[in-house]
Amino acid sequence: MSPRTPLLRPDRYFKSREPDAARGLVVAALVTIASVALVAGLGVVFTEKIDGTVMIDNPDRPSEAFCDSDQNSMFTEMSEVSFDCDAPAEIERDIDPIIRDALGQFYLSMLVGLPIALLGTAVVLHVGTAVCGGRGGFGNSFAVTAWGFAPILVTMPLGLVALWFMMDPVTITPETAPAVLERTVLGSLRPWLPVATALNVASTAWGAVVWTFGLERGRDVSRAQAAAVAAVTASVFFLIGLL
Repeated sequence: MSPRTPLLRPDRYFKSREPDAARGLVVAALVTIASVALVAGLGVVFTEKIDGTVMIDNPDRPSEAFCDSDQNSMFTEMSEVSFDCDAPAEIERDIDPIIRDALGQFYLSMLVGLPIALLGTAVVLHVGTAVCGGRGGFGNSFAVTAWGFAPILVTMPLGLVALWFMMDPVTITPETAPAVLERTVLGSLRPWLPVATALNVASTAWGAVVWTFGLERGRDVSRAQAAAVAAVTASVFFLIGLL
């Protein structure tokens, strides 16, 4: 019986069927959603592991330039509206909503950026196999590309669980300087970084194997040619991931 996905036995999977563009779109959607969920998961871990408060600019107080000038009194005289220039310039806030807001800025980037990355990778694999005399439509290349990204559906949750157990708790105070906070958080992540790198290597290699057998079938090239194109493309992705 042929496996339902190429993740465990890509040789058997692609031996019995052509890459399916429609199924590739479904896999691409799952990968994109999972990546957004990963960002949300990072928020959960960070808010649990990082505790304390920080000082932020008071949103209810006008700028120093406004308060130091005569503009406040002018507005008061003209509109009977007074701005609270006596309010503190900074106020203390819990770090949790600040972390969530910071990570929330990545949601749209992932929703837009990852499909673009998938499409760009499909173009690279399609052109690479075309140089080797490959045949077969771009839909085949896209489906194979999406399946090659699918290993992150396994490695990302593992990385998140590892982060939960390996990240050292961090406590901050309003007196903590931003540079000190950055060093402290990065230091708490240090035990986890080798695991993250290993999972990145595993995911990249796993995807390259899927690409090899998928391109062999979907683009009608030799296994050696498919492996060469897949290896070069995967290596570039791995190097980008290290940046």
